[in-house]
Amino acid sequence: MTDSSLPLPSIETSSIECLAESYDYIIVGGGTSGLVIASRLTEDPNVTVLVLEAGSDKLHDSRITTPGLAVAMWDDPQFDWQFMTTPQDELNGRTVAHPRGKTLGGSSAINVGLMAYPSKSGLDSWEKLGNKGWNFDTLRPYYRKFHTYTPPSKAVQELLALDYMDQSVQGTTGPIQVSFGDFQGQLQKQWPETFKRLNMKYTGDPLTGLGFGGHSNPASIHPKSKTRSHAGTGYYDSEVRKRVNLRVLSEALVEKVILKMMEDGHVSAKGVQFSSKAGKGQIVNVNKEVILSAGAFQSPQLLELSGIGSRNLLERLGIETVVDNPFVGENLQDHAMACISFEVEDDIATADVFRDPKIFNAAIDEYNKSKTGFLTSGTYCSAFMPIVDFLKHDGQAELSDLLDQYLPNAAPLSFPAQKQQYDLLRAMLQSKDDSSIHYCMALFQINVEAGSAPSKCFSPITEGNYVTLLVALSHPFSRGSVHITSADARDKPVIDPKYLSHPLDNEILARHVQYMETLIRTEPLASLLKKDGRRIPADVHVETLEEARKLGPRTVTSNFHPTGTCAMMPKELGGVVDERLIVHGTTNLRVVDASIIPLEPRGNIQSSVFAIAERASDLIKEAMN
Repeated sequence: MTDSSLPLPSIETSSIECLAESYDYIIVGGGTSGLVIASRLTEDPNVTVLVLEAGSDKLHDSRITTPGLAVAMWDDPQFDWQFMTTPQDELNGRTVAHPRGKTLGGSSAINVGLMAYPSKSGLDSWEKLGNKGWNFDTLRPYYRKFHTYTPPSKAVQELLALDYMDQSVQGTTGPIQVSFGDFQGQLQKQWPETFKRLNMKYTGDPLTGLGFGGHSNPASIHPKSKTRSHAGTGYYDSEVRKRVNLRVLSEALVEKVILKMMEDGHVSAKGVQFSSKAGKGQIVNVNKEVILSAGAFQSPQLLELSGIGSRNLLERLGIETVVDNPFVGENLQDHAMACISFEVEDDIATADVFRDPKIFNAAIDEYNKSKTGFLTSGTYCSAFMPIVDFLKHDGQAELSDLLDQYLPNAAPLSFPAQKQQYDLLRAMLQSKDDSSIHYCMALFQINVEAGSAPSKCFSPITEGNYVTLLVALSHPFSRGSVHITSADARDKPVIDPKYLSHPLDNEILARHVQYMETLIRTEPLASLLKKDGRRIPADVHVETLEEARKLGPRTVTSNFHPTGTCAMMPKELGGVVDERLIVHGTTNLRVVDASIIPLEPRGNIQSSVFAIAERASDLIKEAMN
């Protein structure tokens, strides 16, 4: 053992050589949030930090660095935890895969990189659930702090109709690079124009929290190197790696947090127990705090393994209950999305052409040689939309009637704040400044019914070239859970999102699935799709709302945005952490990741996780001083 303040030799991140007996802060998870906190805390050379990451260090692996190869990592145990849900009752008993990053950088290293931002009302709802200081105005600076936005050329700005972008509100100095790629095609060009013709032109910069309509999203891609920008490259770059007060240990599986009951009745974290790559189990002590940043599935898992959770569950598994909190692992929310693929015209290129190894290898060669071509990605087509049915003159009254029909007693309440959450969700659905759905266009086919594993449903197994229209719930009503089944950290928790268990979710999805037919018949998008072309599923042609309602079980999968399982709320409302992200009943155990989000924001959540981690870093520094 060594003193953690001594300089370290250049050693492999998976080696336990020179590991100190104790550190000021121990962070469990070297992913999207964990590396942010580690980087920010070690800006002070007098603070020592240990990061324990179960995955390996693959920062230079081409599958991570190449933006267009994200899907290639899903379902690969070198990069992905390969989580799978329980059979879902409302999805005809299907299980649903959940790729989660198992490498330095976490899920930010394996996701598609789409950079979306939440609505103002979505973030304001967090404060209304008892979290003082967690609102849009407080968080807005942190959404800027984590990133640097580089605008594209004027030609690309015109092609993508980016006139709504406000340079003054973008991040200018953050570690995560955000840009639009240079590779643009007719699909990207005609997407915003199609929504404009539907009177849904995007209004307001996404970072203002008020915009909705059809638009293009940038991605977490470095504008010069054309490589993926993620927590591992942005917050653990070559300069940060030189810090002698930061130790990152990869291939280290944390088994539990060592907790001790104090005389005043509170619980203190004393360290963590983990197994290293060599299979050696050991304990490392903490001087100040343990911070869980293991994600929405594994942070609640670790709390339960450590004795914080439902007494009934823990006793059944032979785990001593240290803090009895039945809400650990509850409140699981996810953006369920319905997917329908449409065949494109022969002169339109999509990723389906990569089924041909020659074409795929040629794309790899182009990217490696010149950093150009399809694999640079960089632009994603999106739309934040209200329920279009209710935009007419008397629409608000009809929407209110629909909510009155579905909300009262539609599903059993699983925790105290659920009724309060539903009231907030209702207000968002009725607001002119928020959306009920997030449309996306993926430039490849998705075969939901082909199998749960990503290697099946995201593979071009159906003949032809397609784009997929996705409609994802902005603010889901269904609530699920994640819990351990044994006292062994190697056993995956049971994940049950209960997709569409609240009938309002399927009702909202159905109305947008039906609207897809209007979208694909609207020019100029219509001219890019084959008239009477093939679809996936093949027999899906939606003309009535009733037909759309029946499609949920066949077309719905996950958008891979699990949140809420260590919810930031007062304990009496069903919370697990307080507004300073400290676990209820403890003095120095925090959770900082997507699990603390009490109410899921619209759109892809990586921007919110980065912002949460930046704010958490400031909260920890305040406590430190």
